[in-house]
Amino acid sequence: MEYSKHAPADLFSYNTHLHALSIHSHNDREYAQRADDILTSLERKYKEGEISFRPNVFSYNVVIDAWGRSQDPEGAWNAAKLLRRFISNDSKFEPDTFSFNQVFSALSRSKKPGSTQLAEQLLSYMEIAYSNRNLRNAKADVVSYTSVIISLARSGESDSAERGERLLKRLKEQYESAPNVVTYNAVMNSWARSGTRCCGNMAEKYLDRMIFLNGTKGEIKPNEFTYNTVINAIAKSQSATKTQKSLRILRRMDKLYQSGYKQARPNILTYTSVLNAAAFPSKQSDFKTKRKALDTAIFTLHELRSSQYGHPTELTYSTFMKACSNLLSSKDETSLREVIEETFHQCKEDGQVGEMFLSRLKEAAPKDLYTSLLSEVVTDRDFVKVDDLPQSWRCNVRN
Repeated sequence: MEYSKHAPADLFSYNTHLHALSIHSHNDREYAQRADDILTSLERKYKEGEISFRPNVFSYNVVIDAWGRSQDPEGAWNAAKLLRRFISNDSKFEPDTFSFNQVFSALSRSKKPGSTQLAEQLLSYMEIAYSNRNLRNAKADVVSYTSVIISLARSGESDSAERGERLLKRLKEQYESAPNVVTYNAVMNSWARSGTRCCGNMAEKYLDRMIFLNGTKGEIKPNEFTYNTVINAIAKSQSATKTQKSLRILRRMDKLYQSGYKQARPNILTYTSVLNAAAFPSKQSDFKTKRKALDTAIFTLHELRSSQYGHPTELTYSTFMKACSNLLSSKDETSLREVIEETFHQCKEDGQVGEMFLSRLKEAAPKDLYTSLLSEVVTDRDFVKVDDLPQSWRCNVRN
């Protein structure tokens, strides 16, 4: 892209223009491409002898940021490509820690296969290059490691949790940078998403570690995301008592919050996650274990309805209905019918009857009960749509 008649007069003016393009790049990928084209033209000017137009660290970083902000599926990889171009350039300027961290952040949001591996490779290169003094201003910091761990957590790869743990260890041992709450949350989230048999225990281990560090050094303060992640990890484990374990974490949150620890305030997600633990019992669960899980789920839903932490949403009621479907069998049909009918009326009263809830209701309820519950408003009960229902039943459903 050539600029002649109205081209900026100096590098400062070019950088100002690049910054403006970066700010707006999340709206249109063309802004990132235009910024890259301008940077390329600056590189060319410099190579042709116009020394005053040599791009500096800001020039490269702002274009890397533009690619990272863009909605382009290739944006994160284009940011990484530009970083490599910056590294290989014959210039007195070199990438700094911020240059790499912007790429790590972009890769953590990328859905393109291989993004996590690319982030790990760049982090390893960053460590080696700084150690060898090839890149003197690019020392990996807590943001670098945390961003790559977040990328691992979001990847859902089978060994992502173990790889995240290794990065946490490198952060603590090699660079003496103290991990923060976001770092620990990312490792815990890796375990939660791994779905392995031990994921719940591992998440609890990290929670206990964070509480210990907070008590001794005041460095790490578990927050609501921390506790919700632990409950999510427990819910995905194969523990036969995971519903009760999840509720115990909720009880800890409530106790901490009531004592003045405001970072541990339970929310709707917390309660819904406990219900999710009940909705997917382990394969080893027998009738007695399932009954305990259902009792815990009933208690949890009732508590949320009367608590200060929010009100059940359609997702909350749908998750509870899934628990009914998976925890009660035809052997216990009387209890099943009573619980489903009560929950339906609560959901209706709260205006949370949406498509998801109707689907879960149909799965859980005996056919005659399903027909009876909807008989007052729907004639053809095999094809019930939300639009067929009274507005008062669905007025609080979020699209």
